Amino acid sequence: MNESRGFLIFHSAILAIVLIGFGRSYYLRDWFLVRPLDVPLRIHGLFLTCWFVATVVQSYLAYSGRGSLHRKVAWLAGIAALGVVISATWINTRLALEIRSPQEPENAFIWSNYMSLAVFVALFATALFKRREAQKHRRLMLLASIAIVGPAFARFAFWPIFGYGLAGGPPFALGGLLLLMLALVGYDLATLKKVHSTTLRGITAIILFIALGVGLGLSGVGFQVFSRVLNAATA
Repeated sequence: MNESRGFLIFHSAILAIVLIGFGRSYYLRDWFLVRPLDVPLRIHGLFLTCWFVATVVQSYLAYSGRGSLHRKVAWLAGIAALGVVISATWINTRLALEIRSPQEPENAFIWSNYMSLAVFVALFATALFKRREAQKHRRLMLLASIAIVGPAFARFAFWPIFGYGLAGGPPFALGGLLLLMLALVGYDLATLKKVHSTTLRGITAIILFIALGVGLGLSGVGFQVFSRVLNAATA
């Protein structure tokens, strides 16, 4: 399989996961839920959608041989990425301000989100640096998307067909991420007869960052650090 085509399929699949996963709570919210989204969440959803759409468009341009146009419109993906990071940090920090104790389970959710954003930034920045090395660039861009698609997988737990609700969110998110990472490993083995070093490093980074986030949340260290920073900023 042509590698550009393979990564177009990957990015299209992730976009479909986002559209379906957030379909009930964002795109078709008026049909399913009474409570409207507030402005920050609407803005975040918009930037997130733009990012995943941009990756599909860029992958299609690369697959169709329109390299010049691919490079000319790459800045759009950069704007979407910046919007994702700023809006997600805004929303996550707003949630963190509502936490009153290091024992609250939401700490793990908040800090895993922070770490997912951190590894997203690292992978995207590295992808830009490696933009002239096609195999590395494609994998880094895909891994950047995988790093932040966990919440879309988590939303599947709320769909009536599954009906697991909030408790099912983390297993769905982690399971979905694992499936995508294994799919990329399988793709490498099928096309390169080995796992690309960029794939290994990217997957390792995602796992370590998310594990660190969960650890910071469950241990209460994240809450303590956030409280100290907040106290210093408001002193």
